[in-house]
Amino acid sequence: MISFSRRLNMDSSFDRPSRFLSWAHETFGDIALDPQERTMRFLEEAVELAHAMNIDAATVQAIADRVFSRPAGELTREVGQCLCTLELLSKALNVDANSLADDEFFRVQRIPKEEWARRHGAKVALGIAR
Repeated sequence: MISFSRRLNMDSSFDRPSRFLSWAHETFGDIALDPQERTMRFLEEAVELAHAMNIDAATVQAIADRVFSRPAGELTREVGQCLCTLELLSKALNVDANSLADDEFFRVQRIPKEEWARRHGAKVALGIAR
């Protein structure tokens, strides 16, 4: 039997990124549309992925130090490189990134809005969210 998320990927009219942004805007308000906030959330997820892959904090810091020692890259190219790198990792891990993203899309919508507000507030208090 084919999973619900796999059926969504077969439906080319399903625009997960746009639907996810709409959900985020409804859940968090205008801050969800802020590119700086979105980038911080992306970075947080990337660090959580590194942690799940047993990359230690010293290595994460060394990578950050190297990146920030160089001139900033071109925005659209960096977005493409992020997506390509995640796709390559997914293939190396033998996981279907699109199905996993579909599953996550539906999972997070089941979490109450109040819980999201609590989580975001905690990040704001730490200075890692707006």
